[in-house]
Amino acid sequence: MTTVWIICGAGRGVGKTHLAQRLCDILPNSVYAKCGHGKAKASKSASFFSTQAELASFIEACRDSYDHIVAESNALARRGKGDIIVFVDSVAGETDVRGDVERLRSAAQLRVHPGASLREWKRVLRGKLTDKGLREAICDALADQRRYLSKSGLAVRTKVWFTLDNLHVFGAGLARLLEGVERFGTLREAAQVAQMSYRYAWGLIKTAEKHLGKQLVLPRAGGVGGGRSALSPEGKHLLEVFSHVNKEVADYADRRFAAHYHKGAPDEKV
Repeated sequence: MTTVWIICGAGRGVGKTHLAQRLCDILPNSVYAKCGHGKAKASKSASFFSTQAELASFIEACRDSYDHIVAESNALARRGKGDIIVFVDSVAGETDVRGDVERLRSAAQLRVHPGASLREWKRVLRGKLTDKGLREAICDALADQRRYLSKSGLAVRTKVWFTLDNLHVFGAGLARLLEGVERFGTLREAAQVAQMSYRYAWGLIKTAEKHLGKQLVLPRAGGVGGGRSALSPEGKHLLEVFSHVNKEVADYADRRFAAHYHKGAPDEKV
């Protein structure tokens, strides 16, 4: 069954196109389309339509060929068309918003704004998608969009790490490295993507393993630097725990900051 995603937003510059195209990169067997004014940019491969009727016809024609269709359209969102409607709010303090912004906001199942709840996104996606990894990837994209909306103003940032007997044993750097090993199957490529030297990456893993007393990465045939690698069960578990805790802490901080900072804030003088 094809899932139709409709991306809408409060106005220009909120990142609707960026989010829609990122979702299309994440979702398997997907296609992106947009309805708007002007001409499609030569650098974009997306299907671009000048009328809603053309976009609707394209969506119907794609249902037998794609598992996911990601369409950027405020008009379809207003009409409640689509299986999952994503609304991207304006940046903090923006006053130039669409006249139908409340209608778009209420039509959406997923809402992205500086105080948006990761837990709520997960709840909605659990009812729509069975693949947990896919749900997590989508939440990552939404969280990045949330951070973008907060970047023009004051924002809160968090940093999470694990300690053992007051020693730093697991943090964001090691997490990026283990994610790369899991994705690419080689420590060398994982280090390159994490922008670390192979020697530094190897030492980071070995130091963590020494302190934890557990192996995180399992080398395979080919020898040091020449073979494949995989995460051990303990490595996978620690990475999963870190990922969940890191996201939940950031989500909580964003929501509490938004609640406290905007509550009773003095009006700006013009």
